[in-house]
Amino acid sequence: MTQYGFFFDQQRCLGCATCTVACKEWNEGRRGDAAFSTLTDTQLGAMATPTDWVAGTASGTTNHAFNRRFHMKETWRKVSFHEFGDVAPNVSVVPLSMACNHCSDPACMKVCPVKAITKEEVYGAVVVDSSRCVGCGACRAACPWEVPQYYDALEKTPMGSEKHPRMTKCDMCVDRLKVGLKPACVTSCPGRALDCGPMDELKKRHPIATVTAVGVIEADVAKTRPNVLFRARTVVVK
Repeated sequence: MTQYGFFFDQQRCLGCATCTVACKEWNEGRRGDAAFSTLTDTQLGAMATPTDWVAGTASGTTNHAFNRRFHMKETWRKVSFHEFGDVAPNVSVVPLSMACNHCSDPACMKVCPVKAITKEEVYGAVVVDSSRCVGCGACRAACPWEVPQYYDALEKTPMGSEKHPRMTKCDMCVDRLKVGLKPACVTSCPGRALDCGPMDELKKRHPIATVTAVGVIEADVAKTRPNVLFRARTVVVK
């Protein structure tokens, strides 16, 4: 196995969250509640307003903004913002784009009671078989990176019920890697702040990269040995 990972250039990141949107678009069909939609694409396209949807009347037009209410609720790649300083203009806002770090010592995998989380054998991606997941939430509690995702609150439905959420997460776009493509988040970034590849190659391409950045807790790095490198932004607040 060749361990793949991510590189994030915090100095180039625009904070635009295009990576988040691209991830959602590419992985739409893998959302946790995908099987629960009883409306076809044609039916959804015919619903022009929430009123039309409730009444079941077709308008013959497509309301994309409304249709997106049925789209992926999980967010596998998140962009967070870290603020420094108190009074403008002496403030600094630093973005951080993070997905699953496909750790060498995954905390989520160790606590899963049904062994639904495994290390993929070719790229070293940490993947989940959602069909085996029982939705206990142990992986989410164990992961310091807040990676495991559920489309709804676990306490709303009992474990074992059809509509009880199963965990989903970033899988490094293994399906794209297999055909020679980079993950969707990487290829979509307008600032070219993201990269993905074998960790040895990433270290060669980015020799000054570090294992921490603004917003990354060093203790968490030691805990799970994440496969992600950073070019960190320096915070200067006068």
